[in-house]
Amino acid sequence: MVTISRRLSLLIFFIAGFAFIGIGVASIIDSNIPRFVEITQKINPNQSEIFTPDMNTGNIANIYMNGSRSTILVEDPNNNLILNKTNVEGFFNETITSEVNGKYKIQVVNNGNEIAELDLGAFSKASPIAFSGQMMLIITGIVVLGLGIRTRMQS
Repeated sequence: MVTISRRLSLLIFFIAGFAFIGIGVASIIDSNIPRFVEITQKINPNQSEIFTPDMNTGNIANIYMNGSRSTILVEDPNNNLILNKTNVEGFFNETITSEVNGKYKIQVVNNGNEIAELDLGAFSKASPIAFSGQMMLIITGIVVLGLGIRTRMQS
């Protein structure tokens, strides 16, 4: 059986606790930096897709479409219509630059009889759901630190 001194166990608990907290904080900071995300999607006839990238001012979204007759709508976070292209047939390529921070709404509706191929590239931040995982890391770090302090107090 291996015995660990209280001093060594305190050190292990502190290192582990600070590691959890550090990773959680670094992840929160990284989540607020937009990353370029590419999506390739095939849209069946009479179907639509909605994409909501969370962009900062100056970020871009590239919309490339090929195939069936389609409608493409883009709204900014204030629900102002930025782009409204109806009855688009063949190739479509548009680059949109965000002027306001927030979630943009890109809707593509396939009005035709063939499959439409969509390639979308946009800068987007992490989902708010990721915040719960980051908070769990920080809370776990605090609990581990508490266990380390408790171990120290028992000596």
